[in-house]
Amino acid sequence: MTDYHETNRGQFHFSPRHGWMNDPNGMLHYRGTYHFYFQHAPGSLVWDTMHWGHATSPDMVHWTQQPIALDPAVHPGELWSGGGVVDVGNTSGLKDGDHDPIAVFTGTHGVRMFYSLDGGMTFTAYDEGRVIAQPSGHESRDPKVVWHDPSQTWAMVVWSDDNGNGADFFVSPDLCTWERTDRYVADWVFECPDFTPMDLDGTPVWVLRDGRGSYVVGDFDGREFRTSWPEPRTITMNPGGAAGHYYAAQSFDNMPDGRVVTMAWQGLNRGSTWTGNASFPVQQRLVSTPDGPRLFSLPVDELASLRESTRSWGPEGLTPESALVLDDTATSYELEATFDRPETGTLVFRLRTGADGSSARDVVYDIGAGLLDGLPLPAPDGTLTIRLLVDRGQLAVFAADGAYYACYNVDFDTTATGEGVQLVTNTPLQLTSLTLHQLASIWPADTVAP
Repeated sequence: MTDYHETNRGQFHFSPRHGWMNDPNGMLHYRGTYHFYFQHAPGSLVWDTMHWGHATSPDMVHWTQQPIALDPAVHPGELWSGGGVVDVGNTSGLKDGDHDPIAVFTGTHGVRMFYSLDGGMTFTAYDEGRVIAQPSGHESRDPKVVWHDPSQTWAMVVWSDDNGNGADFFVSPDLCTWERTDRYVADWVFECPDFTPMDLDGTPVWVLRDGRGSYVVGDFDGREFRTSWPEPRTITMNPGGAAGHYYAAQSFDNMPDGRVVTMAWQGLNRGSTWTGNASFPVQQRLVSTPDGPRLFSLPVDELASLRESTRSWGPEGLTPESALVLDDTATSYELEATFDRPETGTLVFRLRTGADGSSARDVVYDIGAGLLDGLPLPAPDGTLTIRLLVDRGQLAVFAADGAYYACYNVDFDTTATGEGVQLVTNTPLQLTSLTLHQLASIWPADTVAP
């Protein structure tokens, strides 16, 4: 049985009923339902024989876990990370019935395809599980497939270690037969590549990312990828490795509104029956800045469906003598504060404060140093908005309209502190507005599921 309301289980972040989870896999939208597959060891609290777990949602917020999608007892090959697509044009010729074919790709040392003809609930191995694409190098894994509209073909990107880290590119007219056409070699490219068409000031470009969220922007002609970037940028301000705060983010395929939405694996949250959770989905857009194109990230608008109560403050002046007590029972909430930027001083959001004045986590904006939570934040003109998503084991920090995004697992130990939230400053500060939304749980009210 599963206690969905265990003390440190996130209430609006997906985690499995039981067992280990890691990388998001095969994320896609199909006929009103979002499908989130993920690396899963259902009988273990540590990494073990990989399955593909499966959850569905009407809105990317409320998730229901489904039966295992890919099982090594049934599906051949090593079922490691990979991507998925909806073959709405039946380019594969696999359609048999009302549903469009849904194809997912996985495998180490060679790519295998599995397809579903029932809307993504069950999968059959294509051609008995034979390898349909062979990357270069000694090691390879994590295929991601995307439609390239100008050439009306599918493109696949796969990590491999040929002549160092990099990504092999394949193209296919039908998802079944693949030709290797290019290799992008870069030390920074390691595992779980994601390849996404995006718009930059009305011009189509392509974004190549790796497991830790490093990315470059370039051009793709349907066969070869080219970029002039000598070094990558990172999606989050706090990039890290596998099993850390943020890893292996993947974008949804076949989005009905053209949005680019990603979710990542957060590996530091665990409880009595599970290990790992997914980050809250963020919508990403490519923005021209004085330093070049940059990915901006903000929570998907569907977050608003969880708001069950709201308190507001401001405009008002804050002083070092007056801490603003926002709530004393908050554990899962969204907080947004806008203020006029002074020249110096610090602004501190104190999370999970106790009666003794302690706090489990502080988010500090050092105005003079230009650091938010210890990481660089470009000085804003006039006003600045900081937005926090706080859950029982998770914290996401957004600022500067999404130019700043940091994603964390946090051990909110309420036995050592409490459940209060405060805003304090050591300098006179004009608060324009502040809202705190208590967020409802996405889990069943009876707390228990089989």
